[in-house]
Amino acid sequence: MMLLKNRWALATLTVLCWAIAASLLSGYYYYQYSDLTARIGKSGLTAAGINLGIDYGNGTRVWYNGTKGITLYEAMVNAGWEIESQSYGAMGLYIKSINGVEESPANMRYWGWWSWTDFGWYHGQAACDKYVVSPGEIILWYYSPTDPQTFEMSAPE
Repeated sequence: MMLLKNRWALATLTVLCWAIAASLLSGYYYYQYSDLTARIGKSGLTAAGINLGIDYGNGTRVWYNGTKGITLYEAMVNAGWEIESQSYGAMGLYIKSINGVEESPANMRYWGWWSWTDFGWYHGQAACDKYVVSPGEIILWYYSPTDPQTFEMSAPE
């Protein structure tokens, strides 16, 4: 009889864990969906005008204000940039070179994109072809020095 009670307790615990995990995943995907629909807006998926810049890490910063695109990558292409990238399938594109300036693993310098917020520069957490831009957003590609021990990129100034 004790074995039968333990089986029911184990089954109940398994169902409870599944329900908690399913609820957390549902909440996460609802948040992602809400964020995407807020970015797209009620008018549908249209190209947003953003302020797009490049900081070459040598004191040269060039801005392309009013650049249009649905994704960050599309805005980069529409700005006329020469881009070399590598696709990682569903994870998106990795940018290796912008306008002839290539990443330099020997010098620990890599391209990364940053978005301006009320608190300063925020490092982009998605591949540029996966990120849907918002109208008026300020995005800067920075040829960033990277810490060789932590691989953390330095924020633009």
